[in-house]
Amino acid sequence: MTFPDIRTDRRFKNKLSTGQVTLGTFIQVGGPEVVEICGAVELDFVILDTEHTPVGWERLSAMCVSALYSGTFPLLRVGATEQALVTRALDTGARGVVFPQVQSAEQANVAARACRYPPQGTRGAAGSRNMAWGVNTTLADYIPAANDGIVCVIQIETRQGVDAADAIAAVPGVDCLFVGLSDLSVDYGLPGEYAHPDVEAALDQVIEAARAIGVSVGIPIADFSRAPDYRRRGVSFFATTDRAVVVNGMAAFRANFEQ
Repeated sequence: MTFPDIRTDRRFKNKLSTGQVTLGTFIQVGGPEVVEICGAVELDFVILDTEHTPVGWERLSAMCVSALYSGTFPLLRVGATEQALVTRALDTGARGVVFPQVQSAEQANVAARACRYPPQGTRGAAGSRNMAWGVNTTLADYIPAANDGIVCVIQIETRQGVDAADAIAAVPGVDCLFVGLSDLSVDYGLPGEYAHPDVEAALDQVIEAARAIGVSVGIPIADFSRAPDYRRRGVSFFATTDRAVVVNGMAAFRANFEQ
């Protein structure tokens, strides 16, 4: 199988930008094989998580290869909005970056520019995996299309981020606002109470800000029965975790043998 070319492969980004439902998972306990399975069952994306896991770059590289090989879009969640982390993530093979704990338009602008080469951004150039190691392509051909094809996901996880949602959504190069409901509920003093009116109102505030600009909105989802309601309100990017899938699957397996 030939890897999709970031210069021409717009399937995921087109779905994201047109409000179609996209489904994926954070990879927190699995590895390359789990990522490959995600592609085999036709998940739209995987988010390789370096914020809450001890995973190293060699393993991340293998997971990016598995994602590209199996046809699922590899996003990588960095631990901080730092150019060095973003550059390494994209040179490893990720096609987009997820930025946690963004609280202002200024932070979002740094993140969006870190994903792109000059003049749109600050990313350094190298003949890396997404450039097919520099074989049969040039920087002049690659850079404009790569800048256009990259995906930048901004996480809104605090009251301050919610209050700045209008300005964050308007930052050029931001493709998706991902509302981290767990951290958001904690910041509101309501840990785990995702259906609390204050948390729901905060989510709706972000949705309205994104809708005004034409940016998609995502959430982590555990209670799948709520998906139709979230979809009706304007959420289109849904992420579970491989950790939850394993826990729930093993618990269900054990329950089948309980008396």
